[in-house]
Amino acid sequence: MSLSLLFGLLTTPICRQLKAMQRRCIFLYFISYEVLIFLIKLVIFDIGGVLIDFREDQYVHYLHEKVLPEVSEIDLYRFINPLIALMELGLLNVTELENMVGKHFVKKKIRLHWVEGYRKLAKPMYESVKLANRVAKKKNTALLSNVSYSRWNEMGEILDDMLHIKKAFLSFALEIRKPEPAIYRLVLKEMKVKPKEALFIDNQIENVIGAEKAGLNAIWFRNAKQLEKELKDFDVI
Repeated sequence: MSLSLLFGLLTTPICRQLKAMQRRCIFLYFISYEVLIFLIKLVIFDIGGVLIDFREDQYVHYLHEKVLPEVSEIDLYRFINPLIALMELGLLNVTELENMVGKHFVKKKIRLHWVEGYRKLAKPMYESVKLANRVAKKKNTALLSNVSYSRWNEMGEILDDMLHIKKAFLSFALEIRKPEPAIYRLVLKEMKVKPKEALFIDNQIENVIGAEKAGLNAIWFRNAKQLEKELKDFDVI
C-alpha cells in the first residue's frame, strides 16, 4: 500500500470520527477517575469483624460450653440471636437476657458471663486498626456498629488507646440497626456529606448491600491486605 493511499484512509471521515471517539473515551476515563478519587470525604468503619475480631456466634459457643452444655448449641443460637438484636436496639439489657435465657432452657435465672465472655474472646485486629488510623489522617472518619450498650463499653476498653477515630454511631443509641437505609442516612446527615462522598466498610455483606442501596460507596471487608488495596483504589490512604 502506498503512503499516499494510507494517509488517505487515515484522514477519511470515518477514521477521523473513530479517533475523536477514542480521545473522548480517554478524557472521560480520566475525568471519571478524578471524580472517584476526590469524591470521598468520609470513611465509615464497622467495628466487630473489621477492627475487633469478635462474632456473637463465638460467644454462643462459649456460653454453650461454660454454662449450658446440656443445650444444643444450634438451639441456643436460634433463641439468643434475636435477643442480642434487641439488645443492639437498646430494648433489652443483660439482666433481662439472663432471665429470658434461664427461664426458657433451665426454668431459672442463670449467669451468662456476658462481659467475661467478650473479654476472653474479643481481640483487636491490629492491621485493620493501623489502616483506619492512616485513613483518619487524611479523611473524616466515623464508626458505625450494631452493638449493645454493654458490648460498646468493652469495645471502648479495647480500642480507646489505639484507634484515632472518635466519632461513633451506635445502634443501641440510635435505636436502629444496619442494614436499614435510615441508619446510613442518619450518619450522612450528621456528618454533612452526600451519599457518594462517603465510603463504608463492613464484613457483613448484607450491611454492605444496605449501604450501597442508600447510595454510599462500600467495601466488603475480608482481610487487612484486601482492605488496604481497596482503600488505595479510593485514594483515602
